[in-house]
Amino acid sequence: MKHGSANPKSKSSMSLAIIDRRNNSTVSSEPVEDSHNPQILLAPDTAIWHYIRFDYFKELLKNNALWLTRLDKQSDEYDGMYSEANSRQWTPTIQKLLDKAEFTVKAEKNDETQLQWTNQILRQRAFIHCWSIRPNESALMWNLFVPNDSRSIAIRSTVGRLSSALEGQPVEILRLLYIPAGQPRPDWSYTAPFSAKDKAAHLHERELRVWTLLDSAEAENADHKSISVNLKKLIGKVVVHPASSQSFRLEVRDQLKLFEIPAHIACSQLREYDLRAVMQNH
Repeated sequence: MKHGSANPKSKSSMSLAIIDRRNNSTVSSEPVEDSHNPQILLAPDTAIWHYIRFDYFKELLKNNALWLTRLDKQSDEYDGMYSEANSRQWTPTIQKLLDKAEFTVKAEKNDETQLQWTNQILRQRAFIHCWSIRPNESALMWNLFVPNDSRSIAIRSTVGRLSSALEGQPVEILRLLYIPAGQPRPDWSYTAPFSAKDKAAHLHERELRVWTLLDSAEAENADHKSISVNLKKLIGKVVVHPASSQSFRLEVRDQLKLFEIPAHIACSQLREYDLRAVMQNH
């Protein structure tokens, strides 16, 4: 079975196919619906945000590289995991593909050995860097990513800027798909299932990920990867934390000037009250 984008440049569609390896002919194919296609990105001018502590921001400027964390080192222990439902049923797309090819393939009921092996391999070899797809900064995102740290900033960029800044690098930019825990996760994505408890936070975040796999020559015990990035293309605006001081804003300005990054610096449109209020509701 094989999957791929029918039009890699526009990333507008994806299909799954069963390939006869004896002659590389297509036995059957089935399109993947857009809602389950992580390669379908939003318009290039769509705003995205990355919340980061000031010390890490200075390292970003110094190294001209994004820090990608290994998937199994994320705070979300389910990140990259198959849903329990995957051990009991196929996704609708794969079931349609099998039916069209008149194949009968039965998954072993309650046998999660293969799923666990797949999860382990993927989670140890995949690395991610996360952005939030939102038109404006978010009080909830400030609290989730840089809690109680007034010396932090939010980088505002766009889908187009991110893509341009990473041109030529061995990465993909993918939407994170949110699949309820009771449904099988699409086999062609690494999306984690979510529970009712964290559904609101996930949907609010609307995550966009820079994703890459460990190179065959790299050590498998690496817990992060650095990917070169053009910061002048990437950074459109820098917003300082709602509780930050005027002197901190000047520090941020000086760092941008030091590394000749022509980005606009702005005060947050939120207040400390907004940060406290949103946490009371979550």
